[in-house]
Amino acid sequence: MQGVNLLARLYREFFRALANPTRFAIVQLLRTEPHNVGQIGEKLGLEQSRVSHNLACLLNCGFVEWEWRGKNRVYRLNPDLGPILTGIEKHLHRYAPALETCGVLNAESELVRLDSQTASRPRRRAKGLRSMSGVSK
Repeated sequence: MQGVNLLARLYREFFRALANPTRFAIVQLLRTEPHNVGQIGEKLGLEQSRVSHNLACLLNCGFVEWEWRGKNRVYRLNPDLGPILTGIEKHLHRYAPALETCGVLNAESELVRLDSQTASRPRRRAKGLRSMSGVSK
């Protein structure tokens, strides 16, 4: 079971890296041709610091590679990733209606939204409750 849990965690992280809108846009742009940070920022309308931050994640996760061209680092999509993304897109096109109407996914999205809304609210402790040490406050 431990191997299954590790694999599930790696899948989650793989898709979480791509689910970020900025990183997804960078990956899609790099699928067309290599770009330096300035070009990526210009084409996507993003600040250079935001591009650099997200490129660092994509580099660490193995989604992109870079090489020096003159004084610029030029980023390109990891060649292994192209066929993977193409395969995912074939599945997405085939199952798009089912993905959009899946009751289980929709219910889970509602739970995530509720959790993120309540997580930002400060929690109040009811009167008379004891602290972790057992002393009333």
